[in-house]
Amino acid sequence: MSNIEKLKTMKTVFVYDEDGFYCGTHIAQLNPRNKSSWLMPPHSTNVDPNDEDGFFFKIKDPGNPESGWDKIPYPSTAEDFLALNIPHESRTKRNNDLRRLLSQFAQNDPEHYREVSVNDESGKKIATKLEVIPEPTPEELKERAAAAVRSKRDFRSSKTDYLVSGDYPISAEDLVKVKAYRQSLRDIPAQAGFPETVIWPNEPEYTILSA
Repeated sequence: MSNIEKLKTMKTVFVYDEDGFYCGTHIAQLNPRNKSSWLMPPHSTNVDPNDEDGFFFKIKDPGNPESGWDKIPYPSTAEDFLALNIPHESRTKRNNDLRRLLSQFAQNDPEHYREVSVNDESGKKIATKLEVIPEPTPEELKERAAAAVRSKRDFRSSKTDYLVSGDYPISAEDLVKVKAYRQSLRDIPAQAGFPETVIWPNEPEYTILSA
């Protein structure tokens, strides 16, 4: 049989996954026992979905080798994902695309959305989904502000560490002022307006003693 004759016994068909979504092509062969029929692979159709970026294609009539497709656009907003659980063990083309899109939405707006795992009762991961990050409570906002003030306080204090090391050449009088300043920084959380209103102590001036 020539190559041309072999080609006449084969054709490209279009395959869909267990959920009915287009996932690629396959080769069907002419039935050697019935030249008027083809040996089609499972979940396939003769109709080309004309695959297009930004769309999923879902089979209209599963099992029908002449079935066409429904054209379904990709989710376009994070909200489109909120009711969607992507099965963890599924590696179909559609679910892989959905995972990629979900991660992009989470990364693009990390203040409002996060990617989370859905687990069964035993703790095994069964799906991935997108979740809205709840608005922080007043207590959480206050704690964040307090943490920011403490971080700033610690940084200012660290800038004077070398002055109290015991061998830096400043006078005893200046050392007292530096220690008082550091104590004022430590006392900031005790201020009445902390953390919303903070009165920052001024760093004292000091003189380096000559050798």
